[in-house]
Amino acid sequence: MRKTIILKAIALLLIISSCSDDEGQDLIDFTVNFNSETVSTNEEDTAVEVQLNFSRPASEAGTISIAYTGTNAEYGTDFTTTPDGASGTIAVNVAEGDQSASFTFNKLTNAIEGSTKSVSFSIDGLDNTDWSQGATASTLVSFTPIAATNGVIDTENGGSNIPNQVYFDFSSATQTAAQRDTWEIAFYNGTENRVFLNPALSVSAVEITGVTDLLSITESSDLPEPMELTGLNAMFQPEAVNVSTVSELLEGLPVGYYQYGNLEEGISFTDNAEGTLEGTAFSEVSTTAEENYVYIVSLGYEIPTEPAEVGSIATTGDQRGFFKVRVLSDGNSYTVQYADLAETDSYNEVTVAKDAAYNLTAFSMTNGETVSVEPTKEQWDINLSGVFSYYGDSGGLVAGLTYSDYVLHNTLGGTGLYQVTIEGDVPTYANFTMSDVDESAFVFDNRAVVGSGWRDAFGGVVNEDVYYVLKDVDGNYYKFDFTDFTSTEGERGHYQFTYERL
Repeated sequence: MRKTIILKAIALLLIISSCSDDEGQDLIDFTVNFNSETVSTNEEDTAVEVQLNFSRPASEAGTISIAYTGTNAEYGTDFTTTPDGASGTIAVNVAEGDQSASFTFNKLTNAIEGSTKSVSFSIDGLDNTDWSQGATASTLVSFTPIAATNGVIDTENGGSNIPNQVYFDFSSATQTAAQRDTWEIAFYNGTENRVFLNPALSVSAVEITGVTDLLSITESSDLPEPMELTGLNAMFQPEAVNVSTVSELLEGLPVGYYQYGNLEEGISFTDNAEGTLEGTAFSEVSTTAEENYVYIVSLGYEIPTEPAEVGSIATTGDQRGFFKVRVLSDGNSYTVQYADLAETDSYNEVTVAKDAAYNLTAFSMTNGETVSVEPTKEQWDINLSGVFSYYGDSGGLVAGLTYSDYVLHNTLGGTGLYQVTIEGDVPTYANFTMSDVDESAFVFDNRAVVGSGWRDAFGGVVNEDVYYVLKDVDGNYYKFDFTDFTSTEGERGHYQFTYERL
């Protein structure tokens, strides 16, 4: 009997080992697409990545052959590529497991004003017979800015810990990823003097009214006046909380269900979800120094390093501690004074000049420097923040709330957006055209229109009843629709959407 079982096991192993991955019935076809039909450059660009997306990870290595044709552009004179394409084709290598590939377009000259200069790249061959071209088999790289027409975007949010927030610009088909724990506060570059918190890291802040001496405040300090706040008890019912010391205040400062606040009295330790200038936790910074008080800032939560189970997320690690901060301004720059909450001898001071090219200038108090996070204000439309937090009302529960898979749009930069819900005579995404655009529906004062409503996290599916229409600052109109929020292996934190210029 034992011999029979062993022989059967060996036979089963031989059958399994004789089957390649491509013979698995659960594998979808392997197709190759350019991620956009157009790639735009400007005068400052010397190189851009041209990306190819795959329908699934490659089960074996191979090579994609790319051909090109120039319009008023010659190889070696006006452009080159990496890998080299002097022979007339570019060989793009694909390794087993790759879900995308790319090559670099190196621009050597700019177009003469008023002239057209571009290079068209197309998929010329695939050395694996099981691979095939997708619907977007070519792309045009322009030497001058042009608005992208359509594409399918796989975002770089980074997986189940959602370590990155991603900014995407539709007209240039460009995404910019920034690790979400690289900054805590950001300074507004417009005419008002405002400080924003990092909602992707659950940063929160509270003003110690009347106190201008940064070093006088520690965890053991008494508050100048008691604060009448609201919290939640163990039964998640609201109850009054009287706070008279800093240590008591710290219990309800970090974002969470038990965070203190009082919406009826306008008390919130986070920026509002809408992202308006009037809704910041920091009061407007006065140009009169004595009117700017000390704040205690909760630095949010660490990004976990261990991936979550398939289908789940793990975005909130240990609490990062508390700093005390005071911000001054002369109208053209900000001076930020900050120190660890326990510090009583000295503090750090940094001056940050306003830069009109950006909505916000991000600042890391843990590293003591400004951080490159947002692209310039006209070069992004949506922010796939992944994680987003604020103090608010969710189904009657007024508390500090944290969401995953969250999407914002660039209201400070002039982007408008609205949601289309498919019902009645409303056209489907595929049938929506420019004639269906409702100009009165665009929202320019609430960045959270998309929010997390595009997916059902509990059901593990994308909401197929909604899509979105966007108008960028240059007047380009786009429709976009989310198609996935997991990888092909089922890992959360991999968003995909399709878009088309109207």
